[in-house]
Amino acid sequence: MESDPTISRQAIVASLGINASAVQKHLAKLKELGIIERVGGTRGYWQVNL
Repeated sequence: MESDPTISRQAIVASLGINASAVQKHLAKLKELGIIERVGGTRGYWQVNL
């Protein structure tokens, strides 16, 4: 996400080789912890807050 902030969930699934529900679960946890946030909706980008 740091190297490609516009990456889609589908691209994350393909690059990690895990199913979509697992990606959704992990993204939700990272958002809950404030580590990442989605800026701009579906055509937006991921912001990493480290």
